[in-house]
Amino acid sequence: MIYIQVECHTNQYQACAWGNHHSEGVIDWPPAPWRLLRAVVAGSYNARLQDKYRPTLKTLLHKLAAALPSYTLPPITYIQHRSPRPQVDSKTVKVRPGKTLYSAGLLMSSDQNLLYIHWPVELTETEELVLNVCLSGLTYLGRKEAVASLSLAEEAPAPNAAPNPQGDRLVAIADESLDPEALWDALNLSAHENYGVNRSAVFPGIRQATYDIARSPSQRSPQSTQKQHLVTLTVNCKPRFPLKQSLKLTNRLHQSLVAHCPAEVFTGMDMGQPKTNHDHTIFWCVPDATGRYVEQVQLYSKTGYDQGCMAAIANCQVLQSVARGYDVNLSLADYGDYTDKRERWVSATPFFLTRFPAVRRGKPRMLTEQYQKDGPEHQVLQYLHYLSWLELEGTPSYQDHEEGLALYQADELMAIAHCEPFKNFWEWEAECRQGKKVGRLGYHVSLKFSQPVAGPIVLGYASHYGLGLMMPEAVRGGMGVQSQMSQSALVATH
Repeated sequence: MIYIQVECHTNQYQACAWGNHHSEGVIDWPPAPWRLLRAVVAGSYNARLQDKYRPTLKTLLHKLAAALPSYTLPPITYIQHRSPRPQVDSKTVKVRPGKTLYSAGLLMSSDQNLLYIHWPVELTETEELVLNVCLSGLTYLGRKEAVASLSLAEEAPAPNAAPNPQGDRLVAIADESLDPEALWDALNLSAHENYGVNRSAVFPGIRQATYDIARSPSQRSPQSTQKQHLVTLTVNCKPRFPLKQSLKLTNRLHQSLVAHCPAEVFTGMDMGQPKTNHDHTIFWCVPDATGRYVEQVQLYSKTGYDQGCMAAIANCQVLQSVARGYDVNLSLADYGDYTDKRERWVSATPFFLTRFPAVRRGKPRMLTEQYQKDGPEHQVLQYLHYLSWLELEGTPSYQDHEEGLALYQADELMAIAHCEPFKNFWEWEAECRQGKKVGRLGYHVSLKFSQPVAGPIVLGYASHYGLGLMMPEAVRGGMGVQSQMSQSALVATH
């Protein structure tokens, strides 16, 4: 086993993952073995390694390529800088803003800026000397802006990132089937030579592997047990902000929070890659007693908000030009958790489909005798599985029920869904940058669970911004949707 120590002198690590454009903001973390091998090759040129040691270097690289390293990763925070690129008009000699430059990276603390690479190989004394010389020729790892120094270490802390077929971090590795000469040629090949000169669509010598990154107890926040999960903001606006424009308000609030604090709980991104769960922030607007205007905005996250996130929420006090003629002032009103459990839930905002109902040869493809596959009821019950706090685990099955489409798991009834057109759904603002909406029809959903469940429950298109929001059914029979929503808002605000 050899240990390579990487010291990030600017407390930043910037490197674009292989196969991604830098503007995508996807970070190569942990540093891919392929990147490390190419860095060793680059260091050999910078250090002016003598030609007589070239065969030793090739043998060394082949040994490293045949084994996957593990890592000791420091605590990091994802950051992304955006700046306009100025353009000068040669005729008028005027400077105007051009394309936006993106610079994504990871930020470390000054006392925890060391990264260790554990490589399970055995090197000869000469090979270790050659590797040390190559590492001394490196002044950065990844992008040149993030200055770093690499060296061999005698020992290293226990690793917290290791290769795992079930891992969620995809990295580039060297093809272990290459001989030393073929590997050397692949590591020296530039993108211009491969794509431009050779006209090859495939970069040779590369495979992929997955890693699993474990959080050690020392990396967990000491305030993790005191995180807030539900935050309520009071809305002050003259004229009063209409509820049917609430999507614009929640979207603007989300943009402001990301600008103040680009944490995973706000961005829904894990180092540039979208998260596959719904644990990041859900926004929705709470109406006043009339059901026509927004009185409060609530934010919920299963993972919770630490002190830094709460400070960012408190700093979002003014949202200008949310809609034409509306400047919104926000103030922190309350925080807590969503503990109220109910069996029956009804729509507070329209539910819009994200997939077309299935058809076969021009005819509806039926899931049951009465309900179409990927129809409104089917999509509603499918979306419930993405809300981890509902704890709907297992293989689902669907059956007709007198009250709608029923969801069963292990022959046990879990929930029943019924959909019908939402009253005046066309008046609602329902255009969002994220997600895909199919069709124009918005639905009113009624859900009945076999056991009381705690919310929030959001479904379908733009669900993280308040569309498809379900509220506990406070009053049964005879009341309109808006009245039910006004009554149930009292429950949501505790």
